[in-house]
Amino acid sequence: MNNLEAKKALLSCPGDTIQETLDTIEMSQAELAERLGRSIPKLNELIKGKAPITKDTALKLEYVLGIPSSFWLNLERRYQDELLEIKQLEFFEECVTWLKRFPLLIMKKWGLLPQTNDKPILVEALLKYFRVASPKQWAEIYVGKSLAFKIELRHTTEPEAISVWLRLGELQAEKIEAAAFDKKQIRARLPEIQMLSYELPTDWVSKLQQICAECGIVLVYTPCIAKAPIYGATRWIKNNRLPLIQVTDRKKDVNAFWFTFYHELAHILYHGKKDIFIDGLESIKPDKEKEDEADAFATRMLLSDKQRRELGTYAIFDKKLILSLSEKFKIHTGIIVSQLQRDKRIAYNDAQLTKLKGKVVFGKFEVSNFLYSLI
Repeated sequence: MNNLEAKKALLSCPGDTIQETLDTIEMSQAELAERLGRSIPKLNELIKGKAPITKDTALKLEYVLGIPSSFWLNLERRYQDELLEIKQLEFFEECVTWLKRFPLLIMKKWGLLPQTNDKPILVEALLKYFRVASPKQWAEIYVGKSLAFKIELRHTTEPEAISVWLRLGELQAEKIEAAAFDKKQIRARLPEIQMLSYELPTDWVSKLQQICAECGIVLVYTPCIAKAPIYGATRWIKNNRLPLIQVTDRKKDVNAFWFTFYHELAHILYHGKKDIFIDGLESIKPDKEKEDEADAFATRMLLSDKQRRELGTYAIFDKKLILSLSEKFKIHTGIIVSQLQRDKRIAYNDAQLTKLKGKVVFGKFEVSNFLYSLI
């Protein structure tokens, strides 16, 4: 017998106690109905738990049966609480199929769900994670047409994993304080950001996040989730007040990270607040004009036209030349190598130059011990 079956078996309505009292004092239901001023059918509904004990009824039961009204009201409250709990357990049982479609193992690992296999507990935690009342509302927001989420994931193969990744970015954003959005300030600090991408000090991740926050942009780093092949995403949150850039560590190289960051930043600088952009999902048809504009901006930020022209003057590239150009341009070697490989100027199997690309990994994700406590 599981927990739900046990609760149903032990459930007792206040009418059972009324009947026990009648049996003790040897009074019939008909006599009690007469003394209460109720019809027999109405009293029968009360005894069977089909009608609640109101304050008026409790007071009349006190007069007739000599048991305080507070006793009957407390009994009714406990009964209603037990009914609600059983209803919730039945609801959770119905949600189990929905639950199984989510990446539960990684969510537990990251502290997004409790470390348990108890399905009702996991269902409840998942609903709170998404801030929805039921799987129906989750589907309406993330799969159907929604006011809260403007991109429909119904054309994707794994909307559950994608929604987990996107929602996680919103939870991360809640931990960051940001100034009011200032487009002029973020444009003015682009050279500083470019220098940061060149130097990559040990704290560059937090420094970039801080620069963005000071300009009114929340930047969060969310590791890649299996079945959610996303590079980055951009949307405005908090009633379209706050721009959020969410970047993953997919491909794990310096060039991919910075291209994605600049690409998402372009969406904030050039495009509307009501748009949601998710980079990497081929099943979602993007706005080609806006995506091309974001790509062009990211390309310029990685290497200027002048720098690209200079690269075009060299026939052969080796490690010494790449390091020299990196220092001259103030551009990370990983960006130069990746861009040259993209243009087929350097072979992807050139091991010596590929070592210069560098890695970006968010593997040590700091979510445990704080996210689930928010739920």
